[in-house]
Amino acid sequence: MIRVLISLAPRSYRESLAIALQRSRPGSEVRISSPDLLESEAQSFEPHMVVCNDESYPRLAGIVYSRVEILFVDDLHANIYVDGEQERVRDVSVQDLLQVLDRTRELTYGREPELPGG
Repeated sequence: MIRVLISLAPRSYRESLAIALQRSRPGSEVRISSPDLLESEAQSFEPHMVVCNDESYPRLAGIVYSRVEILFVDDLHANIYVDGEQERVRDVSVQDLLQVLDRTRELTYGREPELPGG
């Protein structure tokens, strides 16, 4: 089972996105967290994928297989990191996030993320 942690501000974004991902991929475990609790929630939940605001991620280096950093500029863009590859997506959609989730599932099959100190 793929674990996805969504830690976006504002709250309505993370709640809406969690519902969309859970409905589209019911075999995934999706949790939400406020950005100020991202690090502690990631340590306890051990997500495979994180969706967060762009300034939140550095505290999680080495914990997850993929991440999507949402950039709140004039439009909704994102930096996507999967398996050492980086991609910038303009006007990111739920479909883009589902593709990241599917790629993450392929990467994690039979593996668990390595936590710091572990």
